[in-house]
Amino acid sequence: MRASDRRKWKSNNEPSPREKRELIERGEWNEEDDESPEKANIFFRLIAWVSLVAIFFAVGYGVTSLVFKWMDNRGEGRTPSNLVRTPEEAQDLLSQQISVARSEDVTPESDSFMLVTISIPDGSSFLTRQIRCPAGLREDAMKLTLSAYMDAMKESQMLGSGAQSLNIFQSGDWLYLNMNKDFLDSIKSLGSDKSRLLLTGMVKTMSDNFAPVNKIKFYIEGEEVRDKRPVDLTMPWGISARSR
Repeated sequence: MRASDRRKWKSNNEPSPREKRELIERGEWNEEDDESPEKANIFFRLIAWVSLVAIFFAVGYGVTSLVFKWMDNRGEGRTPSNLVRTPEEAQDLLSQQISVARSEDVTPESDSFMLVTISIPDGSSFLTRQIRCPAGLREDAMKLTLSAYMDAMKESQMLGSGAQSLNIFQSGDWLYLNMNKDFLDSIKSLGSDKSRLLLTGMVKTMSDNFAPVNKIKFYIEGEEVRDKRPVDLTMPWGISARSR
């Protein structure tokens, strides 16, 4: 039999051992017709690919680290000025920042403060006194200004030491003040003329600094005032207000 006539067996047509032996004896079997070796198990192939990727990553990471170290040694790397490596360095940096903050404290010319003018009754006229007031919320600035005016009145003994403002609220050109009972008692003890001066100075102080305020309506501990003596507090007070 010619070699070209020999049978060529494939893996899906594998002869039995007996048939294979007979074919070999007749010279009809080619060793090249043996089934090709099977591929490796998918699990082992996956491990091989992961290992290869890990090797590439490790090599890339190592090379990158060496490049950055080389740049640092040459001074070409950019190191932040506030980078710290130890707790001691962190404490030193914090101390430096505190020192800088203190050195940059607000000065009188800073936009964080505003100058307000307090009109203090002096006989039949008014003296003015300027104070610094934090330029924060308008309502807070009003409270501080009113408190400064009342402190000046306490110094001149026109208000009792217990007199204070409980709440303050603005609506348009009206300012609503909720005062405590000690404030009303102080007004009653002053008499008509001094009470007018005290209230007029209060209105002038608030209107000069917080436009468009030009009237003040007084409440005593959350309730409208019923008394009209020595001055009428049932009506709002303005610069030209007169008691009834």
